[in-house]
Amino acid sequence: MVFSVIQPSAHLREYIKRYMLLHFRFSPNDPIPLKPFPASPNQGITFYPRGYLTAHHPNPETGTGIRRPQTVVFGQHINRITLQLAQEEYLMFDVSFQPGVLARFLRNPLSEFVDQNIDAESVIGAEIRLVNDQLAHASHYEQMVAIVENYLWKRIQRLQVDLLPLEKASRHMLAKTNLWSLDQWAGHCCLSISQFERKFREQMGVSPKLFARIVRFDRAFWLKETNPQLDWLSVALQTGYYDYQHLVKDFKQFGGTTPPLFLNQNDNSPEKWLRLVN
Repeated sequence: MVFSVIQPSAHLREYIKRYMLLHFRFSPNDPIPLKPFPASPNQGITFYPRGYLTAHHPNPETGTGIRRPQTVVFGQHINRITLQLAQEEYLMFDVSFQPGVLARFLRNPLSEFVDQNIDAESVIGAEIRLVNDQLAHASHYEQMVAIVENYLWKRIQRLQVDLLPLEKASRHMLAKTNLWSLDQWAGHCCLSISQFERKFREQMGVSPKLFARIVRFDRAFWLKETNPQLDWLSVALQTGYYDYQHLVKDFKQFGGTTPPLFLNQNDNSPEKWLRLVN
């Protein structure tokens, strides 16, 4: 089993936030684990060179499963989904773009991709299928990174080089979500509030306020995930919530349940198995 978060090469870091590689093999007698996937401030492309997964909205026990295409473009997710691996071998390579870059990469407003995982071939063209095929036949993981980066760099070179003001704003939100008001963000971009909100939706898919809330929720989730000894009130206060109930409200909206229950459900995800093994 392999679960790895990989930093992009230096010349791509202005455009790509990170890669995530998962490679699992299960025996026929093993139960296939479920992965609760909450809202997160990521947009990008996911390749599935081997195996496939089924997405349940919102619950695998009551919702209808949708099989993912071999390569998908995913926009801003604002609702929880539950992912289920469907074969004995599963290989995934995920590319998360820096905020705002995917809209330029696709030449489409991201408002059309909210809560969507769309067949990438229908959006980008047949070239993306060739990349997925190359990944399926790669002999080692480093080669997979090189294949993806070669493809990304060729496309990114066609984009406008300089960061747009809204992209800079969204990146600051990822780092410092609570420092500025909407008025300040709009003024920083030399836009009226209505212009800022409209252009932000085009580039990010959601309003700036909703994006900032998702960033804060994601920060709280990962703080607790990486520091299990912290109590939930400390997690809430350290990530900008007024109190624990304020945190619970966001967990119910973006994670589908209360904070403790979500963490319990997440304990059965495949990467958790890997950490226990190692």
